Amino acid sequence: MNLDILTTDTNNKIQTNKEKISNLYKAFDQYRIPKYRDWAHEITFGFLVSEYVLNLKIASKDDNVDEILLLARRLLEVFIITKYIVTTNQFQNMLEYCVHDRYEYLEGCIARATADVNLFPELAGLDYFLPDHQKQKKKLLSQHGSGKRMPSIKNMADRIGYSDEYNYFYKFTSKLLHFCPFTLNGDVNFDRELDKVVFLCRVAKYIEQIRYELEKVYQRIPKI
Repeated sequence: MNLDILTTDTNNKIQTNKEKISNLYKAFDQYRIPKYRDWAHEITFGFLVSEYVLNLKIASKDDNVDEILLLARRLLEVFIITKYIVTTNQFQNMLEYCVHDRYEYLEGCIARATADVNLFPELAGLDYFLPDHQKQKKKLLSQHGSGKRMPSIKNMADRIGYSDEYNYFYKFTSKLLHFCPFTLNGDVNFDRELDKVVFLCRVAKYIEQIRYELEKVYQRIPKI
């Protein structure tokens, strides 16, 4: 296929599926009312996933390849998590997962005050809202505990039949985006226009798959 045609086709797919996700986002939002409380977990999940995808900046072939790879990796994670939750019907567990992430976030906020001063003594005395974060952590523990850790991306990918995608693209991008011994080879270059367009094809595919999973979530909700 001609590269220009592939680029145009890929951009159109991305735009079309983002528009469909935008419509789903609005639909989920309309269901966030008391009479749909029995499906609150599904509605909240669909609403937040669609919101996250819509807020991502979509890269183009004119951007740095690292931006494209990071976007594609994020979307792969969104897709794997979304399909896993939908496939295993674990919408209710998302609350536990969110609690755990909130707990780790607060631990990081609390640790920041010490970590920053260790590296930058001149920052000593700055207001890090430490008492507030400690209070939030204590309240979280008393009401919900420390939550439940979400399965690893690998385990979720295995569960939904996407081991090959994990073994290829997730590991592949890890080696390209993070510093590791492989980085020292110095002979990896994916800055060609062809490479970037092919990676954008993955962006388009992941967005399409996320949209498909969100549609399945939406279809679970009875229209009352």
